[in-house]
Amino acid sequence: MERKYFLSFKEPWFFNKPQLPLKLSLTNENKRSINIDTRETKYEIDRTSLLAGVDRELTEQLRATLNYEYSIVNTHNVKPGVILSKDDTGTLGISSISPALFYDTRDNPFDPSSGSLKGIVLKLASKTLLSETEFIKATLQGAWFLKIKRGLVFACSLRGGGAYGMGETSDLPLIERFFLGGRTTVRGYNQDTLGPKGADDAPTGGNAFALGNAELRASIGKGLGIVAFVDGGNVWIDTNDINFELKYTAGLGLRYNTPVGPFRLDYGQKLNKEEGESSGELHFSLGHAF
Repeated sequence: MERKYFLSFKEPWFFNKPQLPLKLSLTNENKRSINIDTRETKYEIDRTSLLAGVDRELTEQLRATLNYEYSIVNTHNVKPGVILSKDDTGTLGISSISPALFYDTRDNPFDPSSGSLKGIVLKLASKTLLSETEFIKATLQGAWFLKIKRGLVFACSLRGGGAYGMGETSDLPLIERFFLGGRTTVRGYNQDTLGPKGADDAPTGGNAFALGNAELRASIGKGLGIVAFVDGGNVWIDTNDINFELKYTAGLGLRYNTPVGPFRLDYGQKLNKEEGESSGELHFSLGHAF
């Protein structure tokens, strides 16, 4: 379960340069992980963040961003099995910079039918920036869209990432780990439940992940569409644990187009489920999975 509030401001003429807009945002969010069967809380996170960033279009398709973010994170109601580091309970200040580069040739960012989106995002938290924890994260993404014929689009996506603790930080705090499962990653699994588990079957997240998605999107008229998809991915506690034994799901979805992207209903079926797991899950969301 997640609740988020945010205020944002954008100045298009930062330093009187129209090519370098400034963005500011203030975010307050609450994230709670719940055992689906018992409704018991596994952990709860409150985070308040202030972000300042600049955005530069280098070419028509190539865009670079640089963000600075300071977050105050309070992690509480944590099950013992979820704890991997000393930063997994109590209040923590995280100060970080995030440079990113994106190459976007999609014909429509909300409902693409051709082109691609590729990107790399880095995140560095350091005591030099007055952070209480130190780490570096890198995330790679790529999505490709092919119009087979009118009303029929094939879409696929690959994402992956790794993180490393620095200095006195050996394991990243819970809020900064990678999680998979849910409506935008591996459908058929509940939110953030795929990957390593601690005691009480509580997801711990990890420092590395790999994810792939493929969809066939068909329009059936009057703003409606149907989708067939296959998802696969996994999370590993450490980059040394990567073995590419992925979890796969497949399913069908229904779409209804809106001006800001499709409203979607997806059902994902686990293809290599383990004992005690559900057969699949139903997901509601706005916008495509990727």
